[in-house]
Amino acid sequence: MKTITIDPITRLEGHGKSSIFLNKDGNVDNAYLQIPELRGFERFAQGRRAEDMPQITSRICGVCPVAHHFAATKALDAAFNVKPTNAAKKLRELMYCGYYIYDHILHFYYLGGPDFVVGPDAPATKRNILGVIEKAGVEVGKEVIKHRSYGQKITGILGGKATHPVCGLPGGVSKGLDKDEVKDIEKMVKSLNGEINFYKKYNFPIKYTYNFHEKKVVNYEISLLRIHTKK
Repeated sequence: MKTITIDPITRLEGHGKSSIFLNKDGNVDNAYLQIPELRGFERFAQGRRAEDMPQITSRICGVCPVAHHFAATKALDAAFNVKPTNAAKKLRELMYCGYYIYDHILHFYYLGGPDFVVGPDAPATKRNILGVIEKAGVEVGKEVIKHRSYGQKITGILGGKATHPVCGLPGGVSKGLDKDEVKDIEKMVKSLNGEINFYKKYNFPIKYTYNFHEKKVVNYEISLLRIHTKK
């Protein structure tokens, strides 16, 4: 049995190692993901006030803090046996939409995308957001950076902080929206809708084939650039 080890795994927040086991035919027989780092959140959260958990757990990750924040907030809802009001639910959902915007843009263009847009065979120094801008064009780069900031601004308005929100409470949220904030969000959402149309004309699906024997991607395509590499 052959083993392929990827250590460290890049394009993520934190540290990881992957081991892929191939059978005699070269097909994947099993695969394991290992997280070798010790974070300790489960330990140092013991004995703390339950109401502190949304602020503590959001620090698990700087890429997806909103997901951890609301997971802890929903746990508080259950622990205190309270249901959020309709207004609170909508504010939570709107904030999560803002998080979705900047998180998905971050993953595709900054973390995962460079390996496909620039290409897995490109030098490591080119496989980053600057390489994506160089390959896809400055116009795309400007739209990416601008609209990722809009997602963070929406999260910041609703959550109190753009990266590590502080708004989650049992049964609700700690702040609402005033008229000026509503106008600011509406303006950004209008621009984001324009961004969707902007990217529709490019159409971004990615398809790739990895040859484990040759240890390389033998065919991949992202329709923005129509990249192909074949043996």
